[in-house]
Amino acid sequence: MSYILLVLILLFGWVFAMSVLNPFIKKSQHFQLMYGILLLVKIKKNRNILTRLAKVSDSKFFSRLSIPIVYVLIILGTFLLVLGAILSFSIKQSLPLNEYLALPGINPEIPITYGIVAFSLSVIIHEMFHGIVARKHDIDVTSVGVIFFIVPLGAFVEPEEKQITEVDPVIRRRIVAAGIAVNFIIAIFAFLIFSIALSHAAVQTEPGAYLDTVFPGSPLYNSSISGYEITSIGNLHGNNVNNISSGINAMPGTLINVTMYDGHGYRNYSTPAGITVVATLQSFPAALAKVQNGSYIISIQNVTIYNGAGLSSELNTISPGTNITMVTEVFNSNGSHLTGTYHTYHFKTASLYSYYEIYDPSATNNSQKNGSFLGVNVVYSGLGIIPMGYMKSIIFGDFAYKSGFAGFMQSIALPLEGLNPVPSSFASLYTVPFGGSIFWPLANMMYWFFWVNILLAITNALPLAIFDGAQFFRDTLIINSRHESLKFLRNEKTLATILSFATTFVFTMIMIEIIVPRII
Repeated sequence: MSYILLVLILLFGWVFAMSVLNPFIKKSQHFQLMYGILLLVKIKKNRNILTRLAKVSDSKFFSRLSIPIVYVLIILGTFLLVLGAILSFSIKQSLPLNEYLALPGINPEIPITYGIVAFSLSVIIHEMFHGIVARKHDIDVTSVGVIFFIVPLGAFVEPEEKQITEVDPVIRRRIVAAGIAVNFIIAIFAFLIFSIALSHAAVQTEPGAYLDTVFPGSPLYNSSISGYEITSIGNLHGNNVNNISSGINAMPGTLINVTMYDGHGYRNYSTPAGITVVATLQSFPAALAKVQNGSYIISIQNVTIYNGAGLSSELNTISPGTNITMVTEVFNSNGSHLTGTYHTYHFKTASLYSYYEIYDPSATNNSQKNGSFLGVNVVYSGLGIIPMGYMKSIIFGDFAYKSGFAGFMQSIALPLEGLNPVPSSFASLYTVPFGGSIFWPLANMMYWFFWVNILLAITNALPLAIFDGAQFFRDTLIINSRHESLKFLRNEKTLATILSFATTFVFTMIMIEIIVPRII
């Protein structure tokens, strides 16, 4: 049974069960349906745990601190919404609709186990802080409980309706803000544990380079070795493998040895020496000459090209617009037998300046007019490597410290890149405390606590009707109406108009991001 079919059966089964049980649920004091699909299980007893927690905590201070945190989250959330809407006009490929819902089991990028645990605990803590701050300000809590949607999704706290309605909006805003802020603080602490403590605890077992991709054209393309570590290739060993673009001087087309480490042992392979064309740029010489991807560049103008540095060096000696001859070799594997076919191309070179003029005008300079440009992307022997330290920095979110906002967004996007949960192939290359069976699930869990809580904090701060941010925004307007210069906010119609505009704006930004890529 496919994953999608199983999810659909569970969804339809749950909705059907709730519709059948609805008449009985309405008569119960302990159950309630929200939106027809969310089952709330209410607990009237043991509510005094919130009172006890309120007495021993300085939740009033925390609730006051929560206000500026929510302001920052509103600004950040609004910025991301507007940025997403703007970028949607240049994105031609849209995400599947289920990937817009950050729910484990529905969004395939969210692992079910980590997602459910992180989401459930985060929502429980979020609601508990609403309740703790409410009790700290002497507002009764009529019930607490658990929210189910097939599986437990979280918890809820139900303050006494009359008291929460009549309380000073300053207090009510603090109650609302506390839940949002605690998710943000959990996210920060989880990320610090993940990116600093757990990152430093993972130690690379063997020196070498991470094999991220094996490109078509390489005889090793079908060997299922992506994710291994190259510990030696040709005359390079250990961390020197990272100098693959300039350090190997074997005759192109001849076989060299490659040693791989998979975390359990070593494997030896043979591969042709030389740089491989993995892509050609449209409208540039190599593409116009129909140079085949997967070709090994043997020579240019009868000069042997040993590596990427040699290619750059040779092109710098050739004036743009020169007619050149380039010889390549394409390899075909027949079992253990490898055969190569030579191809000769004749074409006129372009300048590096012409490339930057199209793709990055701000980076152009006159020196780029002197050297030739073919319009090819090359890697050594079709093996796309990444330094192990760099790969570790990506996986553990170090770029959030090094690259600011861009690094933060890269850390958020790790699941989209297939880098969290941490790939088992990468994890096996590191020595870790407690053993891999404990350490890596712990690291993944910390990441998902960060991911879920930052998402809850940002989205809940937005002034959309279904989020806490709507009540926070409304109370902020009411509080500010006490100033004589803003007394127009005391008018309920004006207040409703502003709230309606804010909700409409947020909803519109979301819809633009979903709809526009599907129609342009």
